[in-house]
Parts: sequence; C-alpha cells; structure tokens
Amino acid sequence: MGQVGLLGAIVLAATPIEFEITVPDDLTVHEERVDELEIVSSLAPPATPEPIEMSVSAFDREEWEVDVADWERLADCESGDWSAEGEPKPDTRRWDYGLSFDHGDHFQGGLNFHPDTWEFYRDPDMPAHAGRATPWQEIEVAEQVLEDQGWNAWPVCSRMMDLADE
Repeated sequence: MGQVGLLGAIVLAATPIEFEITVPDDLTVHEERVDELEIVSSLAPPATPEPIEMSVSAFDREEWEVDVADWERLADCESGDWSAEGEPKPDTRRWDYGLSFDHGDHFQGGLNFHPDTWEFYRDPDMPAHAGRATPWQEIEVAEQVLEDQGWNAWPVCSRMMDLADE
C-alpha cells in the first residue's frame, strides 16, 4: 500500500500548511532540512472572475462580413422580447435560447438556428446545441450560413432590421 507520513509543514502568509505524501513501499525516503522553499504550484482556489457582459461587441472581428451590432439586432428580433406594437425590444436577445424550456419551434441560440443548420455549419469543437455556444461562435456560424443562404436564412427578422438585400 505504501508509507504515509507527515513530511513537512510550511508557513505561507502566516498560514501553516501541512502536507502528506504517500510513497510506494519499495521507495526509500531520505529526510533533509530545507532552508529555502520554491513554490511551484498552489492549491489555493482560483480567484472568482468578474461577471462578463453577454455582448459580443468587445469581440468585434474584422473578418466578419456583417457588423456585430447588426447581428445583435437580429438576435434581439429572433430570440428577444417584443413590444406590444410588434417591434423587437433592443438588448433582449437570448443567446441561450432553447435551453431553459422548449419553445415549441425547436430553434436554438440567439440567432435561432435550426438544429440541422447548426450541426452542418458548426466547428467540431463548438457545442452541439447553439444555445450553449458563445455569441461569437454563433456569429461565426451565422456568417457561413449568410454566405451560403443569404439573409433568407432569417426571412422575417432580416427584413424587419433592414438587413436583407432587396
């Protein structure tokens, strides 16, 4: 099974840290005094990251054919809330559309991809469900769909947002 023993204790930032090492029975352990210790890894929990806005504007890519703001407006129309007047409400898009409950339309993500379309165009390292993708992953796929199918892939909202070619 191996020998278990307390091999040392160190103090970091006034916090004592004890450690144990299990060694196989056929390994000889030599005790030595160490005056200096170099920490090569830490068991401290990672710092909690600051919340990130779910806007892709910060990730604007020059190689995209369509401005990120236009994709966001299209997503507002496709997956966001609508006013009583029948207009999409700005900044209400749901990039995770289709995950929390079945809307009955089977579309996924903020840009409302049909599952077959998402599966065909997504990179293999992207999530299988568009609602689990990042906004910029959705836009990368949308750019490919746009190149192949044009704005007719989003027939109603592309016209409402004045994106469709006449």
